[in-house]
Amino acid sequence: MRAAWLIARSVLVEAVRRKEIYAIVLVSCLVIAGVMSIDFFGLRGLSKFYCEVSLAVMSTAAALTTIVLAARQLPREFEARTIYPLLAKPVSRATFMAGKLLGVMLAAAFCFALFMAVYIGGAVYMGSHLSLGLLLQFVYLQLLALLILATLAFWLSLWLNLDAAITLGAVLYFAASIIMTSVSYLYDYVSNAGKVVLKTILYVVPQLRLLDLSEKVVHSDVWKPLGISTIAALTIYAAVYATLYFALAYLSFRRKPL
Repeated sequence: MRAAWLIARSVLVEAVRRKEIYAIVLVSCLVIAGVMSIDFFGLRGLSKFYCEVSLAVMSTAAALTTIVLAARQLPREFEARTIYPLLAKPVSRATFMAGKLLGVMLAAAFCFALFMAVYIGGAVYMGSHLSLGLLLQFVYLQLLALLILATLAFWLSLWLNLDAAITLGAVLYFAASIIMTSVSYLYDYVSNAGKVVLKTILYVVPQLRLLDLSEKVVHSDVWKPLGISTIAALTIYAAVYATLYFALAYLSFRRKPL
C-alpha cells in the first residue's frame, strides 16, 4: 500500500509541477470569461447559458487532460527505463499500476477542483442558482467518468503507440454521447438483428452521459439531487467498466516483457 501511495504521489507532484494542467485551465477560463461577457451587454438573465457552456468546457477539458495524463504513464516508464528499478524493489506490477492510476486520479481531481472554483466564482457573480447537493453529485459522477477514461487510456497505451492511444481515447469519449443519442433515434426503425447490434454497442462503449449531471446543475432551481439508490447504481456502472479496463490493462502489462 505504501509503495502504491509513493508512486501515486510522484505522479501527482509531476503533474502539478508541469504547466499543462494550468495551461488547460487558463484556456478554459478564457472561454468561460468570454461567456461571462454577456454581463457587459446587460444580459445577466442568461446566467444559465453561462452555466451550461462552462460545465461543458470544464468536463471536456478535464476528460482530455485525464486521457493524455493516463496514456503516457506506462509508455514513458518503458522509454525512460525507470520501470526496471521500481519493479526490482520489489514492487508488483499490480501495485505499480494501482499507484499510477491513483496518481492520475489525484491529478484529475486537482484539475477539476480548479475548474469548479472558477465555475462557482462565476456562477455567484452571474447570480446563478447553486444547489450544493447537485454540485457535489456532479463532481462525484464526473470523477467516476474520469476513472473510466483513465483505465481505458491505460489499456489503450499498452497495445497502441502513445499518439494512437490518446487519439482513440478522445474519439471514444466524444463518440459515447453521439452513440447514445443515435441509438435512441434509430432503435425503433431497425430490424431485430439491428436492435441486438445497437444494444451490444451500448454495452461495449461506456455511456458517459449517464454520469453527466450538468443539465440538472444548470437547472438546479427545478431539479433535486439524485436519490441514494440512483447514485449507487451509477457507481456500480462506472466501477464495472473501470474494473474491466484496468483488468485488461493489467493483463497486457503482465504479458509485456521487461
